Amino acid sequence: MSRRPLRIPPDRDLSIDFVRAICLPIVVLLHALQMGIGGDPLRAFNALAGWSPLAGITWIGMIMPTFFIAGGFAGITTWRRLRHRGETAGEYIRVRALRLARPVLFAMVGVLLVIGVMALCGADPEFLRTFAFRLAEPLWFIAVYAICTSFVPLMAWFHHRAAWPTYLTLAALVVAVDLLGRYAGLPLGALNWLFLWLFVQQLGFGVRDQWYSRRPRWLLLLLAAVAYGLICVAVFGMGYDPDMIANLNPPTVVLLLLGLAQVYLFTLLQPAIRAMMRLRPVLVTIGALGMYGMVIYLWHTVAMAVVVGAQLAAGLPFPPVLTPEWWITRIPWLLAIVAVIGVFCVIVPPIERLWPRERPRTMPLWAAAVCTLLLVVAVGWVLTQGYLAAGTGVAVGALLMAIVWLTAGGPGPVRADAVLEDATIRGVPRE
Repeated sequence: MSRRPLRIPPDRDLSIDFVRAICLPIVVLLHALQMGIGGDPLRAFNALAGWSPLAGITWIGMIMPTFFIAGGFAGITTWRRLRHRGETAGEYIRVRALRLARPVLFAMVGVLLVIGVMALCGADPEFLRTFAFRLAEPLWFIAVYAICTSFVPLMAWFHHRAAWPTYLTLAALVVAVDLLGRYAGLPLGALNWLFLWLFVQQLGFGVRDQWYSRRPRWLLLLLAAVAYGLICVAVFGMGYDPDMIANLNPPTVVLLLLGLAQVYLFTLLQPAIRAMMRLRPVLVTIGALGMYGMVIYLWHTVAMAVVVGAQLAAGLPFPPVLTPEWWITRIPWLLAIVAVIGVFCVIVPPIERLWPRERPRTMPLWAAAVCTLLLVVAVGWVLTQGYLAAGTGVAVGALLMAIVWLTAGGPGPVRADAVLEDATIRGVPRE
């Protein structure tokens, strides 16, 4: 990348690539620091659960809304491109689900292999259970992202015909679910995994259509300040948790306000980001992070498992968390994880390219939805039960079945235009 001429499509917004790439190291850093191992006998737990400065850091460092804003931008861009070519919503969901399902399956198998080796080497089964559960936690993003992505064609339709009512309805649903759960005790919080992240994804649609960039800069700054002001009201006046990560499960109205603040601040920074992306070193770095983004996100948990396994095999101690010694050892800990991730970035993509190409059979919407549901259920099971639960094998099998179906396509005949295209590639002239 550093030597070849870089060709950027004229309709590509490099500021989106920038924020997606920058979010990855933040996610890896947070998950690596959260991995606490200690006690007698050893157990895995959240090392930062009792670290009070984390709450303040998350007001800026909690970047998952930005991830979904960028995902909304990319999703509606891809959908509009496919629709322009005459593709259906089913085909869009098929493509997006397959791009998620294949890497997720490989990463899940990678975690299971490392845990299996640790078990064969005599690791404590109860430690492995707690450790495997911690390794599964980042999968929540895959499950929610798969759901939101499957809604892109429908939400794009609403965005085109009734943008403001769509925003207001989703926001009202988030607030209603949150307040009913908080003050009426109704167990509805899980619904905001859908309503909240669809709302934030919808903000990405607005970025794609330049809604915010056409506003005066002073107004964007004011709106961001108002959003953060309302977060202060919710936290200090209504008793919401000041830790933005704690507001993830279930998602609360605080994250809705944080998403609004981040979309306004991102729009303010877009001109500066685009200027930075004209610098070749920055462009190459961001391009590399983007190229290996899925590997970095999915395989950093496998990398943590490898490093912990090596530490156990070498008999190295695990310092008590949050002590000065623990903080000092986080430096080699992080460097080791980054080194293993670098190895995975070399060996994983060639393996992933061995998947067979999708068959050119049109996939109806219901079939694509069923495959997406299989993906979500499989990932959701491992997320909530851990890698070592009794049903993990069934979950992996369901995910593999979804991949096979998405690859085969159908049910239905082979597309005529695909047959003609394949014949042309093979040197047979079109009639």
